[in-house]
Parts: sequence; C-alpha cells; structure tokens
Amino acid sequence: MDCCVEEIEPNAWRVRIESITRIVRYRSDSQTFAPWEISSADGHVLWSAPSLESAFRWIQARTGYPAEALFAQALLERSTPEPARPEAAGESPGSSKDRRALGN
Repeated sequence: MDCCVEEIEPNAWRVRIESITRIVRYRSDSQTFAPWEISSADGHVLWSAPSLESAFRWIQARTGYPAEALFAQALLERSTPEPARPEAAGESPGSSKDRRALGN
C-alpha cells in the first residue's frame, strides 16, 4: 500500500493513500463547530469535522485504509530526534577524547 502523511504548512496535512489525495486543515479563524476541513487535492471541500480524530476516521471510512494510524506515524517520525552520529572507525566509547575531558 502506497501511503504517506506530510505537513504542508502549519495545521495542514496532505494525506496520500494509493491514488487518493486529501488535505486536512484546521481553520482557526472560523466560527464553526467543525473547524477541521477535508478537501480534495484541488481544494474542493469534501467534509468538515469537529475534531482531527473524526476527520481521519472519515478518510479511513472512505478509503478502507487506516489513515489515523498513518497520521500518528507521521507525527512520531517528526518528533523523533536525529539519530546519533556514528563513531569513527577504531574509536570506542572510552576514547582518548573522553579521557582528556576527565583529566586523564
């Protein structure tokens, strides 16, 4: 299954599942009970939702794929820190650099 969720701007995500693309956006300036908007890739509004969870449930119901899980995965990937830099060949955790710092 070809799928991804990417943040395209603050409070807006592009959700791609197979050949389907949907945009989920939070409308903070709106005075509505459903501030989450789902639109097609060309900007045509398809549905408004009261919460982000219900917006992703709507996409999941229409595509048959777990869009909410994809969104959670995308957020986790963004929040994970950069992987540690690999140590140079032959350098061990107790290298001379560490010993100099300890005054050895």
